[in-house]
Amino acid sequence: MTDWHEQLLVQVDDRYDRENASDGHSRYGAYLRQNSNLFRDSWSDEPAPVKDPAEFAVHAWTVATGPIMFPGYVRVRPDLRRITLHRDEEDHSLYADIHVPLRHSHIGGNAKRFPYAWQDWEEERDYSGETYVALYEPRSTRKPAVLASVTVRVSGSEWPHLVTPTAHEGRTLVDEAREAVTTVARHINDDAGLIVARLLADR
Repeated sequence: MTDWHEQLLVQVDDRYDRENASDGHSRYGAYLRQNSNLFRDSWSDEPAPVKDPAEFAVHAWTVATGPIMFPGYVRVRPDLRRITLHRDEEDHSLYADIHVPLRHSHIGGNAKRFPYAWQDWEEERDYSGETYVALYEPRSTRKPAVLASVTVRVSGSEWPHLVTPTAHEGRTLVDEAREAVTTVARHINDDAGLIVARLLADR
């Protein structure tokens, strides 16, 4: 179980990946094999890996997270909706979006109290004493609900140590993809952790 804290937003789960691998090596690797076409350079006549580290990172992250993998090789803190990785349409630079649900207390505070009848995000029923629990839409659609969320966007254009891929299949692809998502997860925690912590400080 991950020991989440306010600035830890995402974590790679290597232990679960190994222990639940159908091939005895990596559960993530099995999903990479099923989606290996993402990692081939579409502009090359011969089979070759994509050239851009940012493109490689986006594809590796997409396979490592839901809805492709569930539970994902990359685990997002339960109180967050999702964390997605993208390339800018103009300059192709990397950026990450962290989708953060906001409870009424976060957007109203003491200055603006919403009527009790307005529904908020509902917490997952959790009996483990975890601080960060999943939030879901209210079950009832017969009462009004105010469901707020915010997207925290951080640029990855200057992130160092992104993987330059050398393979589009096989064990090397698995190793490079694992390194790529581990590097991205570390940068997201470093760059967005404090921002998200401040957003949720008055929880």
